[in-house]
Amino acid sequence: MNKQKINVTKTAILCSVLVASLSFGSSALAFSDLSGDPAEVKINALKSSNVISGISDDLFAPKSKVTYAQGLQFLVNAFDLTMDNTSAKASEYFDNVVDGTWYTKAFLIAHHNGLSVDKTVNPNEPITRAQFAHLVTQSLFTKGNFPVTKMYFTITDAEKLPQDVSNSLQTLLNTRILTLPENGKFRPNDDITRSEAAILIYDALEFAKKIIPQLEMDIPQASYETSISTEKIAEDVNKVSLTVAGLPNPGYSASIKRIEFGPGLTATVYFTVNSPDPDQINIQVISKSTVVTYLPSNYKAVAKYEASSVESDDPFSLMLPVENPGDLIAK
Repeated sequence: MNKQKINVTKTAILCSVLVASLSFGSSALAFSDLSGDPAEVKINALKSSNVISGISDDLFAPKSKVTYAQGLQFLVNAFDLTMDNTSAKASEYFDNVVDGTWYTKAFLIAHHNGLSVDKTVNPNEPITRAQFAHLVTQSLFTKGNFPVTKMYFTITDAEKLPQDVSNSLQTLLNTRILTLPENGKFRPNDDITRSEAAILIYDALEFAKKIIPQLEMDIPQASYETSISTEKIAEDVNKVSLTVAGLPNPGYSASIKRIEFGPGLTATVYFTVNSPDPDQINIQVISKSTVVTYLPSNYKAVAKYEASSVESDDPFSLMLPVENPGDLIAK
């Protein structure tokens, strides 16, 4: 799976919330009903950046439940989600979303950004902790495919969750956006409170702020341990197997991008390393990946890592991996 290039400029906007001062004291920006709430600082930081709003100018109601409409509006604001189609109607996609309401645009934007919102959802119904966490994960990945360590965390009360929701929780746990108490319970079916939702959003943005500057290229330049073996399969054709070792887990895979034929009968096999599917769980064990191509038997293959796309003014200098060895045999 190829990693998408991150839009750093746009994502910097969504992370601007984290530049807000973390010391509010008696500031007029602060909500007045957060004294003693563990999320007080984070909530007020989100307010100062217009990511969330209260039930009034100075009241946030941290223990109140979040409705679907409120939750989607939080996410649209936090992750700077947008859409191009301004003529779309929410009623075309959702049975119970009325066109022209304050939350209509949030539902439309969520839909057009691929967030999993059921078409029968009631905007005024509370959203559960699992449902909101799933949408946070999907919102985060609209910014790009982040490399995520795939350790498996045991959630003791999540056995009946849909697989995609369970995978999202594992992603949040692996990125430390989400943590579990000692008993391993997440309370997935409880309605999420406004305070809990704010913490999750803030911590997701904090993660994005830390990881995004490292992802301006598809995959950072790296040195990989490689080995090449050849097997003669025809008089003029060799099967070339390129093995890339030292990968973090079995979810990573190698793929051949191009082959360049150079002087001295050398064929440079350019390969890249693809990150795991974010919806898959992989155990943490050093792994290797092998890919195969075919070369004329008089060429010696050498491997070279290449992270970014390469363009060539000379189309004859590039050769795509061959799927049919017979194509290399002169007719």
